[in-house]
Amino acid sequence: MILRLYILPLVFLLASLASSAQGAVERADCISEPDGFVSRCGYVALPQDYQDPRGGRVQIYYTLVHSQSAEPQPDPLVYLVGGPGSSGSRLLPISFGAYLNAFAGERDIIVIDQRGTGLSNPPLYCREAVYRFDEILESRHAEHAELVLDILTDCHRRLASSGVKFDAYHSDNNARDIVNVLRALGYERWNLVGVSYGSRLALVMMRDFPQFLRSVILDSVYPPQADIYLDVYHNGERALKLLFEACAASEGCGGRYPHLEAVFYNLYHRLNKTPMSVVYSPPDYRTLDMEISGYRLYDWVFSWLYEVDSIAQIPKMIYDLHQGRPDYAARYGAAYEMTMTTLSLGMHYSVQCQEEYGSGVFRDYAGMLADHPHLSGFLRYPVEGTATLPRLCGLWGAKARPDHVNDPVASDVPALLLSGDYDPITPPAYAQATYETLTRAYNYTFPHVGHGVLRSDDCAVRIAVDFINDPLMDPDSSCIAETRAIEFE
Repeated sequence: MILRLYILPLVFLLASLASSAQGAVERADCISEPDGFVSRCGYVALPQDYQDPRGGRVQIYYTLVHSQSAEPQPDPLVYLVGGPGSSGSRLLPISFGAYLNAFAGERDIIVIDQRGTGLSNPPLYCREAVYRFDEILESRHAEHAELVLDILTDCHRRLASSGVKFDAYHSDNNARDIVNVLRALGYERWNLVGVSYGSRLALVMMRDFPQFLRSVILDSVYPPQADIYLDVYHNGERALKLLFEACAASEGCGGRYPHLEAVFYNLYHRLNKTPMSVVYSPPDYRTLDMEISGYRLYDWVFSWLYEVDSIAQIPKMIYDLHQGRPDYAARYGAAYEMTMTTLSLGMHYSVQCQEEYGSGVFRDYAGMLADHPHLSGFLRYPVEGTATLPRLCGLWGAKARPDHVNDPVASDVPALLLSGDYDPITPPAYAQATYETLTRAYNYTFPHVGHGVLRSDDCAVRIAVDFINDPLMDPDSSCIAETRAIEFE
């Protein structure tokens, strides 16, 4: 009750701010147009800082995919991507082919490049990471975090000199941007589908702008109360344990890759003592000398748990490395590391340093290490590890957001929550915690899926379509019981 009393005045205040900040629509070329659909794209200019409208503008890029219906429903589906820092317009072809097309028969689909991402201006991409990516791939585990921090320092210096106000890039302003763009396009009400960080952004909109929301789909739920910088270690180990158990229970996987868990952790420790060298030849580029340490392997396996196709190959890649055959795993690992160059790292760290690292919660790393002592050295490897993250967020200079932004969201907007059991970053427990403060919600876990449920599972898409058609009725979820186990390579 106290939370609701606090939120209601804030809702009306922010609604008035949003209304007054609406910008004019400026048409622009589309970079992504699904085949068979009519699309239009453009920009809406909005304040960089809603508290200081004279402090510069941002141009928010949108893509509007028109429904094929002669009389579409008045409430479109708005797609919120994750990261934070991914580009909605660049992910549109993949996401539309995987599941967004299932909603396009009745509704317009709207994709908005969040401030600092995609074609929105100014872009907060770190081109320095692209220029020096060969150094990242060839880095040794003892120097990896320092190298990435050095690259991000150069990026921050360049963006700051261009007038970027880093503490204006956060979820509250992202939510205001989305409301203003949609109202400028003439919509009064809409549905949201938010994936990963997009689900956190959707929850912010449920808190601050419920009057505009007909329904919300939260895919791979990332609630504001989650402490992802500590939880990530527990969540990763949970997902790994599930993988090892599933392989052991599978006659084919257990027979080909016996004692997978022991093999993996023995390999992890062995590679940390004596890293493996591998020659990697990217297409149309020079040959690179990569070092595979146990820390790098752990980082790769964690990332491979996101996708169903790569989950199926993890046992094989572990055994390949165990038996001295690193080429296949190195190609997969390098491809994962390259994804950092497609992310708006400036936007990513502006959001995360303000909302996650700066949240002021106590992180019990000692307790985490008591549960997972083998990760003590790993904490120093990634740039977001305990040794480097304080320096990175100190450099970034974005102020910590008020404590209430990390409170659980209470809402009666109809919501559908989707989780994958193998998800190493936003586990089913996050969805359950979110579900407990939503009064009109449906919560489903898919037993053989990683991160990003809708793109991975046709059953989830059918449930989501059923939910959008009537958000106040229990969707038909019977197909979950028919889900097939992952077939390991």
